[in-house]
Amino acid sequence: MHCVSLFPSVPVSLSKSDMNRGLPKFRQPLRPPQFAAVCACFIMLALTGCADEKRQFAEKTTDKAVAQILDDTEFAISERNFRINNRLHIGKAIRERGQSGFPDYEVILFCNLSYAKKMLELAPDFISYCPYRITIRDTGQHRIITASLLPNETPSKLLNAVTGEINSLVWEIVDFAAKDWPDLNE
Repeated sequence: MHCVSLFPSVPVSLSKSDMNRGLPKFRQPLRPPQFAAVCACFIMLALTGCADEKRQFAEKTTDKAVAQILDDTEFAISERNFRINNRLHIGKAIRERGQSGFPDYEVILFCNLSYAKKMLELAPDFISYCPYRITIRDTGQHRIITASLLPNETPSKLLNAVTGEINSLVWEIVDFAAKDWPDLNE
């Protein structure tokens, strides 16, 4: 009995005992060039997946103190007409449970109802992206500010325009939060 193979040059046959166990029996093993081609395809898929994943976040690193980053982030959010819905102090909560020395992890949830309305009218399933969020994490050496970006390569040009505008504002917030401001006391 012959089955369809993922690799046309490698026919698959099943014996009765293999059919009972559901295991295919290859007539020919993959030769090194075929194996290399298959591996290269999987590596390329993995690399392009990683590249796309990185584009979905606005991220900056800074040496500023977490408290100063939080103040600057909240200021930048409100200056761009977003409303802060909630603040989550994840690192502090873990330390309060007895894990002293656990680093700071902060999450700020924010929204702009005008933008949300435009976006949801065009793509109701984008409710999963609401509210927007920005995170601050302390690595010990640096603080990393990260914000999720909305997809803006959809089939809808109108939706892409709205999400592109929101993403630009999110980048401005991240940039502002990471910026080192001169000390006015000097």
